[in-house]
Amino acid sequence: MQNRSIDTQISLESSGGVLHLIFSAPVLSIRVLEDLASVLRRVSASREAEPLVVLCRHPTVFLAGADLREIAVLDPATCIDYSDRGRTAARLLHRHPAPTVAAVHGSCSGGGFDLAMACDAIVASPRATFDHPGNRRGLVTGWSGTVSTPSTIGTSAARPVLIGGQQIDSRSALKLGLVSRVASDCVAGAAQTALEISRLHPSRLSLWRRLRGRHFVDRFRASVIHKL
Repeated sequence: MQNRSIDTQISLESSGGVLHLIFSAPVLSIRVLEDLASVLRRVSASREAEPLVVLCRHPTVFLAGADLREIAVLDPATCIDYSDRGRTAARLLHRHPAPTVAAVHGSCSGGGFDLAMACDAIVASPRATFDHPGNRRGLVTGWSGTVSTPSTIGTSAARPVLIGGQQIDSRSALKLGLVSRVASDCVAGAAQTALEISRLHPSRLSLWRRLRGRHFVDRFRASVIHKL
Protein backbone atom coordinates (compact mmCIF):
# COMPACT_ATOMS: atom_id res chain seq x y z
CA MET A 1 0.00 0.00 0.00
CA GLN A 2 1.48 3.33 -1.07
CA ASN A 3 1.10 6.41 1.11
CA ARG A 4 0.26 9.28 -1.25
CA SER A 5 -0.33 12.17 1.13
CA ILE A 6 -0.80 12.75 4.82
CA ASP A 7 -2.86 15.46 6.46
CA THR A 8 -2.81 16.26 10.17
CA GLN A 9 -6.01 14.33 10.83
CA ILE A 10 -6.49 12.28 7.68
CA SER A 11 -4.14 10.16 5.58
CA LEU A 12 -4.51 8.90 2.02
CA GLU A 13 -3.11 5.55 0.96
CA SER A 14 -3.45 3.95 -2.47
CA SER A 15 -3.63 0.20 -3.00
CA GLY A 16 -4.87 -1.90 -5.90
CA GLY A 17 -6.58 0.96 -7.67
CA VAL A 18 -8.46 2.09 -4.55
CA LEU A 19 -7.74 5.17 -2.47
CA HIS A 20 -8.08 4.68 1.30
CA LEU A 21 -9.11 7.79 3.23
CA ILE A 22 -8.10 7.07 6.82
CA PHE A 23 -9.19 9.01 9.91
CA SER A 24 -6.56 8.99 12.64
CA ALA A 25 -9.25 9.37 15.35
CA PRO A 26 -13.03 8.99 15.35
CA VAL A 27 -14.22 12.36 16.72
CA LEU A 28 -15.38 14.75 14.02
CA SER A 29 -14.19 18.07 15.38
CA ILE A 30 -14.31 21.27 13.33
CA ARG A 31 -10.66 20.78 12.47
CA VAL A 32 -11.26 17.23 11.26
CA LEU A 33 -14.22 18.35 9.14
CA GLU A 34 -12.08 21.09 7.60
CA ASP A 35 -9.30 18.58 6.86
CA LEU A 36 -11.82 16.15 5.38
CA ALA A 37 -13.31 18.78 3.08
CA SER A 38 -9.83 19.86 1.97
CA VAL A 39 -8.73 16.29 1.23
CA LEU A 40 -11.94 15.45 -0.64
CA ARG A 41 -11.68 18.55 -2.80
CA ARG A 42 -8.10 17.67 -3.65
CA VAL A 43 -8.72 14.04 -4.61
CA SER A 44 -11.91 14.91 -6.51
CA ALA A 45 -9.99 17.39 -8.62
CA SER A 46 -7.65 14.66 -9.83
CA ARG A 47 -8.04 13.92 -13.53
CA GLU A 48 -8.38 10.20 -12.77
CA ALA A 49 -10.11 10.06 -9.39
CA GLU A 50 -9.92 6.61 -7.79
CA PRO A 51 -12.66 4.72 -5.96
CA LEU A 52 -12.59 5.77 -2.32
CA VAL A 53 -12.75 3.62 0.85
CA VAL A 54 -13.36 5.51 4.10
CA LEU A 55 -12.04 3.99 7.34
CA CYS A 56 -10.62 4.86 10.76
CA ARG A 57 -7.53 3.71 12.67
CA HIS A 58 -9.35 3.50 16.02
CA PRO A 59 -9.56 -0.16 17.09
CA THR A 60 -13.26 -0.20 18.01
CA VAL A 61 -14.88 2.99 16.66
CA PHE A 62 -15.43 3.92 13.03
CA LEU A 63 -16.63 7.49 13.57
CA ALA A 64 -18.13 8.79 16.80
CA GLY A 65 -19.73 11.94 15.47
CA ALA A 66 -19.32 15.56 16.44
CA ASP A 67 -17.14 16.86 19.26
CA LEU A 68 -19.60 17.41 22.13
CA ARG A 69 -17.38 20.10 23.63
CA GLU A 70 -17.76 22.14 20.46
CA ILE A 71 -21.51 21.56 20.34
CA ALA A 72 -21.86 22.75 23.93
CA VAL A 73 -20.73 26.28 23.09
CA LEU A 74 -22.85 26.74 19.96
CA ASP A 75 -25.48 29.46 19.88
CA PRO A 76 -28.02 30.62 17.26
CA ALA A 77 -25.32 32.72 15.60
CA THR A 78 -22.84 29.84 15.17
CA CYS A 79 -24.91 26.66 14.84
CA ILE A 80 -25.80 27.11 11.16
CA ASP A 81 -22.17 27.50 10.12
CA TYR A 82 -21.29 24.46 12.23
CA SER A 83 -23.98 22.34 10.58
CA ASP A 84 -22.86 23.52 7.15
CA ARG A 85 -19.39 22.10 7.79
CA GLY A 86 -20.78 18.60 8.29
CA ARG A 87 -23.15 18.88 5.34
CA THR A 88 -20.32 20.12 3.13
CA ALA A 89 -18.22 17.05 3.99
CA ALA A 90 -21.18 14.75 3.31
CA ARG A 91 -21.89 16.50 0.02
CA LEU A 92 -18.27 16.15 -1.11
CA LEU A 93 -18.37 12.43 -0.35
CA HIS A 94 -21.63 12.11 -2.22
CA ARG A 95 -20.20 13.91 -5.27
CA HIS A 96 -16.80 12.22 -5.46
CA PRO A 97 -16.24 11.37 -9.14
CA ALA A 98 -15.63 7.69 -8.36
CA PRO A 99 -17.53 5.28 -6.07
CA THR A 100 -17.20 5.76 -2.31
CA VAL A 101 -17.56 2.97 0.25
CA ALA A 102 -17.41 3.20 4.05
CA ALA A 103 -15.58 0.34 5.82
CA VAL A 104 -17.29 0.28 9.22
CA HIS A 105 -15.42 -1.97 11.64
CA GLY A 106 -17.04 -0.85 14.92
CA SER A 107 -19.32 1.81 16.35
CA CYS A 108 -20.70 4.31 13.82
CA SER A 109 -22.62 7.11 15.52
CA GLY A 110 -24.23 10.48 14.92
CA GLY A 111 -22.35 12.58 12.40
CA GLY A 112 -20.19 9.56 11.60
CA PHE A 113 -23.36 7.71 10.64
CA ASP A 114 -24.29 10.65 8.40
CA LEU A 115 -20.92 10.55 6.62
CA ALA A 116 -21.14 6.78 6.13
CA MET A 117 -24.60 7.25 4.62
CA ALA A 118 -23.16 9.82 2.20
CA CYS A 119 -21.05 7.05 0.64
CA ASP A 120 -22.38 4.93 -2.21
CA ALA A 121 -22.22 1.78 -0.08
CA ILE A 122 -21.29 0.57 3.41
CA VAL A 123 -19.42 -2.65 4.17
CA ALA A 124 -19.58 -3.59 7.84
CA SER A 125 -17.71 -6.00 10.06
CA PRO A 126 -19.76 -8.38 12.27
CA ARG A 127 -18.94 -6.06 15.22
CA ALA A 128 -20.25 -2.90 13.56
CA THR A 129 -23.13 -0.94 15.07
CA PHE A 130 -25.02 2.11 13.85
CA ASP A 131 -26.91 4.70 15.88
CA HIS A 132 -27.94 8.33 16.20
CA PRO A 133 -27.69 9.00 19.96
CA GLY A 134 -28.22 12.74 19.68
CA ASN A 135 -31.90 12.66 20.60
CA ARG A 136 -31.00 11.20 24.00
CA ARG A 137 -28.82 14.29 24.50
CA GLY A 138 -31.36 16.78 23.23
CA LEU A 139 -29.70 17.05 19.80
CA VAL A 140 -30.96 16.50 16.27
CA THR A 141 -28.58 15.43 13.51
CA GLY A 142 -27.81 18.34 11.22
CA TRP A 143 -25.47 16.66 8.74
CA SER A 144 -28.12 15.09 6.46
CA GLY A 145 -28.94 11.96 8.47
CA THR A 146 -32.59 12.95 8.97
CA VAL A 147 -32.99 12.71 5.18
CA SER A 148 -30.60 9.92 4.18
CA THR A 149 -31.61 7.40 6.87
CA PRO A 150 -35.38 7.29 6.09
CA SER A 151 -34.70 7.22 2.34
CA THR A 152 -32.38 4.23 2.75
CA ILE A 153 -34.12 2.01 5.30
CA GLY A 154 -37.66 3.41 5.14
CA THR A 155 -39.56 5.67 7.50
CA SER A 156 -40.76 2.93 9.88
CA ALA A 157 -37.27 1.56 10.46
CA ALA A 158 -35.73 5.02 10.68
CA ARG A 159 -38.14 6.32 13.34
CA PRO A 160 -36.68 4.37 16.32
CA VAL A 161 -33.17 5.15 15.11
CA LEU A 162 -33.60 8.91 14.74
CA ILE A 163 -36.15 9.52 17.48
CA GLY A 164 -35.43 6.75 19.97
CA GLY A 165 -31.68 6.46 19.46
CA GLN A 166 -31.98 2.71 18.78
CA GLN A 167 -28.75 0.93 17.86
CA ILE A 168 -28.62 -1.30 14.78
CA ASP A 169 -26.19 -4.20 14.66
CA SER A 170 -24.52 -5.36 11.45
CA ARG A 171 -26.92 -8.25 10.82
CA SER A 172 -29.97 -6.01 11.16
CA ALA A 173 -28.28 -3.34 9.05
CA LEU A 174 -27.80 -5.89 6.27
CA LYS A 175 -31.47 -6.92 6.38
CA LEU A 176 -32.59 -3.30 6.29
CA GLY A 177 -30.37 -2.52 3.32
CA LEU A 178 -28.29 -0.05 5.31
CA VAL A 179 -25.10 -1.98 4.47
CA SER A 180 -24.18 -3.75 1.23
CA ARG A 181 -22.43 -6.67 2.89
CA VAL A 182 -20.94 -7.89 6.15
CA ALA A 183 -17.33 -9.08 6.02
CA SER A 184 -14.81 -10.03 8.69
CA ASP A 185 -12.27 -7.90 6.84
CA CYS A 186 -14.49 -4.95 6.06
CA VAL A 187 -11.67 -2.88 4.57
CA ALA A 188 -10.90 -5.54 1.95
CA GLY A 189 -14.62 -6.00 1.40
CA ALA A 190 -15.10 -2.28 0.93
CA ALA A 191 -12.25 -2.12 -1.57
CA GLN A 192 -13.78 -5.00 -3.52
CA THR A 193 -17.19 -3.33 -3.49
CA ALA A 194 -15.72 0.00 -4.63
CA LEU A 195 -14.00 -1.71 -7.57
CA GLU A 196 -17.16 -3.62 -8.48
CA ILE A 197 -19.22 -0.43 -8.52
CA SER A 198 -16.55 1.33 -10.56
CA ARG A 199 -17.02 -1.28 -13.32
CA LEU A 200 -20.68 -0.36 -13.72
CA HIS A 201 -21.66 2.03 -16.46
CA PRO A 202 -21.29 5.58 -15.08
CA SER A 203 -24.95 6.31 -15.79
CA ARG A 204 -26.01 3.65 -13.26
CA LEU A 205 -23.99 5.24 -10.47
CA SER A 206 -25.22 8.69 -11.48
CA LEU A 207 -28.84 7.53 -11.43
CA TRP A 208 -28.36 5.81 -8.06
CA ARG A 209 -27.01 9.03 -6.57
CA ARG A 210 -29.91 11.08 -7.93
CA LEU A 211 -32.56 8.69 -6.66
CA ARG A 212 -31.28 7.59 -3.28
CA GLY A 213 -32.61 10.72 -1.54
CA ARG A 214 -36.13 9.65 -2.44
CA HIS A 215 -38.25 7.01 -0.78
CA PHE A 216 -38.55 4.69 -3.81
CA VAL A 217 -34.79 4.21 -3.81
CA ASP A 218 -35.24 1.09 -1.64
CA ARG A 219 -36.13 -1.15 -4.58
CA PHE A 220 -33.81 0.53 -7.04
CA ARG A 221 -30.82 0.13 -4.73
CA ALA A 222 -31.11 -3.66 -4.86
CA SER A 223 -30.62 -3.79 -8.62
CA VAL A 224 -27.96 -1.11 -8.88
CA ILE A 225 -25.68 -1.66 -5.89
CA HIS A 226 -26.52 -4.65 -3.76
CA LYS A 227 -26.76 -7.34 -6.43
CA LEU A 228 -23.51 -6.76 -8.26
